[in-house]
Amino acid sequence: MSSPNILLTRIDNRLVHGQVGVTWTSTIGANLLVVVDDVVANDDIQQKLMGITAETYGFGIRFFTIEKTINVIGKAAPHQKIFLICRTPQNGT
Repeated sequence: MSSPNILLTRIDNRLVHGQVGVTWTSTIGANLLVVVDDVVANDDIQQKLMGITAETYGFGIRFFTIEKTINVIGKAAPHQKIFLICRTPQNGT
């Protein structure tokens, strides 16, 4: 298993919003935003709303539970430049 190319991990209770979409993602050069949140991972409406930001600014977005993130993050492809975002410090551990 290779190490994932995680460029930045951010804690933000709003998760995905304009500042994340415009400033952070472009500044660090990420092409994939991974939202780590048990609630959002199971909420299609929140995913669609956050997905609009990703679509508007041209980066991919995935929504994973904490457990799924732990299980799949090591399988990320080398070309994926990942910006990991979670709501609380507890979600990021």
